[in-house]
Amino acid sequence: HQFIIRFNHLVKPFDNPKIRQAALLAMRQEDYLKATVGEPEFYKVCSAAFVCGTPNAFDAPNGLLVKPDFEKAKALLKEAGYDGTPVVLMQSTTLPVLTNTAPVTKALLEQAGFKVDMQSMDWQTLVTRRTKKEPPSQGGWNVFHTFSVAADILNPISTSYMVAQKLRDDYAKETDPEKNKALAKAVQDRALETAQYGWIGQWYGPGVARANVTGWLKAPVPVMWNIEKK
Repeated sequence: HQFIIRFNHLVKPFDNPKIRQAALLAMRQEDYLKATVGEPEFYKVCSAAFVCGTPNAFDAPNGLLVKPDFEKAKALLKEAGYDGTPVVLMQSTTLPVLTNTAPVTKALLEQAGFKVDMQSMDWQTLVTRRTKKEPPSQGGWNVFHTFSVAADILNPISTSYMVAQKLRDDYAKETDPEKNKALAKAVQDRALETAQYGWIGQWYGPGVARANVTGWLKAPVPVMWNIEKK
């Protein structure tokens, strides 16, 4: 799985790509992973959009998403004209795997110079509110968290977060694996350049089966076929 931070591009301040970039400069994956997963054997610090250990895995440059640069983030906020209006960060309280992501984001963004209004709600309220296009003062939002399973983020076509459409089309039409790798990197670079969203840690969901259950396949998602019970 991969934790995700998403920005509302439609309203201030994250309609400004420099302010989104400042937010990404504040990210430190290990803070999220320690707060949510806890056990190191079940998580991995990974700055690759398309999952570490895959053909399309490329580290983000300059320690982005792994090692914060708060001073650079503050400089970007000043350059972009951020006026100190609090950003509304929606926290889900009913999905345990996401509950602790928002407090981490609040702490990191505040170190980068943002003011943050974290508002707690159940997941259904959060996803309903996410559809609103109005500014936060009228019931909208600025930031929230979600996560993806690896099968949905292994390449530029399967992920729903990337919007580098021309590059994604090129990837879909290319048959040379090496050229596809280069295109995947270009899509990731474009996503970081425009700060479309942030991937903030990779983690693994353990599974348990009784001794008389066999055939469980190792896969990027839970697979419920091929199983036999003795």
